[in-house]
Amino acid sequence: MSKIRVDLESVQVTEGQGIGEGDFELRVQVAEGGNILIWPSLNGSTKVDKGGAAQSINRAIATYTVASGTLSKKFTIDVTEVDKGTLGQDDQGQSTLTFDLTPTMTPSTKSAIISLKRPDMSYQGKVKVNLTAQQA
Repeated sequence: MSKIRVDLESVQVTEGQGIGEGDFELRVQVAEGGNILIWPSLNGSTKVDKGGAAQSINRAIATYTVASGTLSKKFTIDVTEVDKGTLGQDDQGQSTLTFDLTPTMTPSTKSAIISLKRPDMSYQGKVKVNLTAQQA
């Protein structure tokens, strides 16, 4: 019997919004069943450099016990780019990642490239979110 932990490993801005936009103020929520992780906090955001290195997070979303066979878990990732300006329109995007967890698995990292957009607008940038599953 093994315990497998799935972490929100990192977030990175891979494509900027527009010429006048600065860095991204990001909030990431990852959910699977009743397990929810919100980074950095429910109403907070963290500045992530546009075109910069990945922002390391390394926070556990959930730990699963896998006795035998494969346990498949689907994670929903919601990314919000918090607009601190006068318009107050956040850019949002969503994706999912599925991990097949096994008792003897080696560390596995999966990435989602999430396009962000405002309601009724075109896409305004892309964010790469990495999740890692490994023995706890």
